[in-house]
Amino acid sequence: MSVPKPKTQGSFFDVAFLVEVLFGPGDPYRLFREKVLPALRRIRPVLVGLYCQDNGRPAIEPVLMAGVLLLQFMEKVPDRKAVEMVRLHLGWKYALGLELDYKGFHPTDLVVFRRRLLAGGQERLVFDTVLDVLREEGLIRKRSKVRVDSTHVLGVVAKMSRLEVVRESLRLALEEVERQGMQAELDAWDVLIERYRDSQVDWRRQTKEQLVAKFAQAGRDALTVIVWARGQALSLGGSEELLLLERVFLEQYELCVDGPQQRKKESSRTAKNPHEPDAQWSTKDTTKDKSWVGYKTQFEETVPEDGRPKPKGEPTEQFITDMVTTEAVASDIDGMHRMADGQAARGEEPADETYVDAAYVSGETLAEAEAQGRELVGPALPSQKHKGKFATEEFDIDIAARKAICPAGKTSTQCSLIHDSHQGKDYYRFEWAGQCDACALSKRCTGSKSGRRIVSVGIHHDLLQRRRREMKTEAFQDRMRQRNAIEGTISEATRAGLRRTRYRGLPKTGLANYLIGAACNVRRWFRRVTWQMECAPATS
Repeated sequence: MSVPKPKTQGSFFDVAFLVEVLFGPGDPYRLFREKVLPALRRIRPVLVGLYCQDNGRPAIEPVLMAGVLLLQFMEKVPDRKAVEMVRLHLGWKYALGLELDYKGFHPTDLVVFRRRLLAGGQERLVFDTVLDVLREEGLIRKRSKVRVDSTHVLGVVAKMSRLEVVRESLRLALEEVERQGMQAELDAWDVLIERYRDSQVDWRRQTKEQLVAKFAQAGRDALTVIVWARGQALSLGGSEELLLLERVFLEQYELCVDGPQQRKKESSRTAKNPHEPDAQWSTKDTTKDKSWVGYKTQFEETVPEDGRPKPKGEPTEQFITDMVTTEAVASDIDGMHRMADGQAARGEEPADETYVDAAYVSGETLAEAEAQGRELVGPALPSQKHKGKFATEEFDIDIAARKAICPAGKTSTQCSLIHDSHQGKDYYRFEWAGQCDACALSKRCTGSKSGRRIVSVGIHHDLLQRRRREMKTEAFQDRMRQRNAIEGTISEATRAGLRRTRYRGLPKTGLANYLIGAACNVRRWFRRVTWQMECAPATS
């Protein structure tokens, strides 16, 4: 698909020539035209590289498409409405440098353009372009301080039972068989297509025994289709629908001598809806109903150097500097590591101070930050309670000296380094042996039959112990107030549409979240510029 030559000369029909007087210096459309559009034009060579240069019909100007995407997410409108705004909205035409009579394009062209960004690995392009402009404006300096947090993203899924997931996966697989015209080669085709596509099941009238029987029947039918498909052409056996059916079968059943049997427990990583298999179940708190099906997004935002909040009425000058969208079951520590890996790949230096909540703090992350010469500032989770007995943090443990002092003031007699092959982790085990036998605090310390306390801690427990003691100081609590503002950033992104993804699949959701982040940064920038204009002294 050939790309049109860039427009280098204005026209008498340009909106800027005809009605520029309508857009004052602080108007957001004027700011977009003057500050954002030139930056998008600079990345035109990258955008052109996403197209075939010598084949296909002429393409729409890629800079225009990138600008429309950004405006679309700034104003939170769907594709069809965005195209309508390009055609009819004077502000959009002015911001994008269009002529008054520009007729627009079809909404599916935005779909194709987003697909090009993903295929070319340029899902961050617009987000990074906005960051580059903010750096040029001096609004983002060396990242000496940042704060990190995450939030959940709901997938575009309907709630389905395990049986419904299996049956729907079977239906999709059978329709793919029919699409490839291979239904005549499947012996049980007529029975299967009638059972899973043509018939409707009234689930409300089904007894428990009937549902169990249907689950077993679906497992046998799924296995039949999978085994048959493996012997067919790669175009069928390797299709997304058949691979999904095989995945769902392995997640929901285990093969036994008498056929497939339903698994007793379902993993959180299983497909919850075959129409969006990337979406996973997760929860923030097992004791409360805080579960969701979808994804998780990590945010990184700059922190003021002086750590002080802005006066009331003054817009923030902090910006989102990084985002990573992960699976819902990925831990916050995993998300933080992915973010750090991406920054290292782009040649970015880590921040000197990173403010986080307790989900990011462990002995390993504290040790990693210390080894890299940076500081991870956040509260550590309290040590595990032992049914009203002394907690681990009440023991004074010196990892370097391999000694621990219990609440009774006794020093441990033995320290062992243990390797847990199951979890792949090392830990230290401290024992006091016979000193526990006559101890007056024995009943408050352990409930074991031997009457002797054993304390097991990670190899970086000394860092956790130091952090837990530091948390009790007023100075640490004052520092942690610098993290709080990221909750407002997450709230802003949620209002911009991040809470529920527009698209299906992790890659598309990640692209949309980058565009939301870019839109939030541009809006913050424009508010800051407008405020500075209003505060500037009037000149005669």
